[in-house]
Amino acid sequence: MLRGSVGNLHKSGDSVVMLPMNGCVIAYDMEGEGVPLVFIHQAATDRRLWHHQRSSFNRKYRLITVDVMGHGEVSWPSEELSIERTADHVQELLARLKTGPVFLVGASMGAAIAMRMTLNYPLLARGLILISPWSQTSEHTRSLVDRLFRLAEDGEMSTHADLFLRYVVPTMYLNHHSPEVGYLRALAMEQNPKAVAYTWAACMASNLMEYLRDIHVPSLVIAGLNDLFTPPYLARAVAEHLPKVELEIWEDTGHFPFFEDPLRFNRRLEMFIRRCLTQGKAE
Repeated sequence: MLRGSVGNLHKSGDSVVMLPMNGCVIAYDMEGEGVPLVFIHQAATDRRLWHHQRSSFNRKYRLITVDVMGHGEVSWPSEELSIERTADHVQELLARLKTGPVFLVGASMGAAIAMRMTLNYPLLARGLILISPWSQTSEHTRSLVDRLFRLAEDGEMSTHADLFLRYVVPTMYLNHHSPEVGYLRALAMEQNPKAVAYTWAACMASNLMEYLRDIHVPSLVIAGLNDLFTPPYLARAVAEHLPKVELEIWEDTGHFPFFEDPLRFNRRLEMFIRRCLTQGKAE
């Protein structure tokens, strides 16, 4: 059950680890054993965004959820707040943890980081699960992100959270899932405003389109038809350039299919992972 205060989650079993990296400190949780699944969150949230997946998969796999881009509990220097640098930091974390090849699960900004990691370190990923991804931002998204950037830069996080939620969550969900929406809002409100602003700027600066054909691992792309933040045509554009891809557009969800419909998402993720592992054994 979701709580009114997101901070309470840290008092109910969260075992965060702080690991010094080159230029910053990275916070992460790790639990379970077996094949590693690495979850990378969206901007204006943190690793707690994945709590539905942690509760479902922590007995089957080795789950690693990370805080990136100065979100969550640890601030990062401004020069480290880029998609490229974050990809390097998460890769270094996985190298120190000696995970071997992993499944990378990323939402929006997290998907961009996962794709960049796979491009920079081709042997790292067994598979990619890209949720609401984009390879380059559209004019619509750039305009919205620019508004979010300015609000965060000015410290107007309440207005920022309301604007963000208006575009990422369908109206029907907003009206009928108050605890869940409150959880997302609390996540956004707890983030460092300057880190969020710099992160939005980093997202606008990222362009992966011309490199996607160099990603050769199996990929699952999931987007929501009702996502007004990164509309599904951006996910389609990503899928069109990935050599080994499965694309799904879910009619009833917005920007966070794994949060809005976790049972469906978790079943789909499990199916994809098992298929990849079976194919890997056959090869």
